[in-house]
Amino acid sequence: MGIPVAQISAMPVLALGAGANRVVRGVRIEHVCGDPNLSPEADEQLMTRIVEAALRALRTPVTGPTLFEPAPAQGAVRV
Repeated sequence: MGIPVAQISAMPVLALGAGANRVVRGVRIEHVCGDPNLSPEADEQLMTRIVEAALRALRTPVTGPTLFEPAPAQGAVRV
């Protein structure tokens, strides 16, 4: 059974292709859990959404490679 692990990756296709069971989409290779171009408050909110997605991934039973997306920002419009 083992210990559940969630990998946060800016290149989720590679992590999924390598067989990682729980992959959370990150932002950029050099700043995977945030975006330094955002304001400090918005960057912290983004980081929180990514970490919350990783915690959700750890609680979710999976049978193979699965991609988890961070929740959209409050007030964000999905296109």
